[in-house]
Amino acid sequence: MIRWRTGSKWSHVAILDTDDVHVIEAKGGFGVLRSDLREFEARYREIEYREIDGDIERAIQLIGKPFDNEGIKGVFFRSFKHCPDSWFCSELVAHSTSFIPDEFAQYQTPETLYRLSRQCTKSANY
Repeated sequence: MIRWRTGSKWSHVAILDTDDVHVIEAKGGFGVLRSDLREFEARYREIEYREIDGDIERAIQLIGKPFDNEGIKGVFFRSFKHCPDSWFCSELVAHSTSFIPDEFAQYQTPETLYRLSRQCTKSANY
């Protein structure tokens, strides 16, 4: 549904943690959490690792915050309402970038973040 509404190939984004075995993500029904990378990879048929300038500490500080149900509805219905202390996936990643002002984080989708990112230069197991 997210892919259809946003015209994107992507439905979800997360941040690879510095240990390369976890991701920080905002997951519906759970909120912001640190997930095992292998469990995360098992949920999706296709994954592409990309780089975007930012500060992972901004995301880590939000672990435990609720999922932004209003925000995700806002993306679907183009109302862009959101709860300021709750997070959906692309809002979390946008908040953690160094160049998207916080007041614009709620407008970001997986597709806009994909377009703002670049291919990974880091060599790892991904």
